Amino acid sequence: MNYPYNDLFRQEIYRMIPSDGLVIGVVGCGRALTEARLVKEGRQVHGVDVSQEAIEVAATRLTSARVVPPNEVAPFEARSLDGLILADVMEHIPSAWSVLNDYVRMVRPGGWVVISVPNMRYIEALWTFVFKGDWPEDPLGIFDQTHLQVMTHKRLARWCRSAGLSLEREYDCYDPSRKIYPLLNRLTFRLFKSLFNFEIHARYRVVTPAS
Repeated sequence: MNYPYNDLFRQEIYRMIPSDGLVIGVVGCGRALTEARLVKEGRQVHGVDVSQEAIEVAATRLTSARVVPPNEVAPFEARSLDGLILADVMEHIPSAWSVLNDYVRMVRPGGWVVISVPNMRYIEALWTFVFKGDWPEDPLGIFDQTHLQVMTHKRLARWCRSAGLSLEREYDCYDPSRKIYPLLNRLTFRLFKSLFNFEIHARYRVVTPAS
């Protein structure tokens, strides 16, 4: 078993998925336990992943699931999707800002894109990098050794604007072991959200086609 990520239902991803949209694509679907609930709700969910091991499980849970090569930038037909899930995917992709344009083209105008990425301005990530002077190669988490992109709220927002996406809603995502951070975020009126959020979670709408 070489696939490193746990087979968990991710409520923090599921909460971002709106009620509209029958045909949904998932890039980096993994074993797709979260997306399987959407299938049970009557939606068509099509997943792709680079891991054969993960796809073998996902194929039993989704409408369809298939392996794609790591450099595949258009795994679904243009304008064929009502919604697209990119959960912890963009940080693994070379030139991800350009690839996001290709992904957005797969979604019809007015459709939605759900994105989650690690937040490198998270206070504990900054502590490791700035004060400890280290950038670890961890198997999982913010310093996952397979991450290629350093993600921040502003960087993701810039990529999405360039791709023709409009922010519909942003969600806070905290490390559950750090219960003080939600309180600090509220007390500071979310002005320092980048310090207290473990990941960046947001839902966007396709406003204009990516050029």
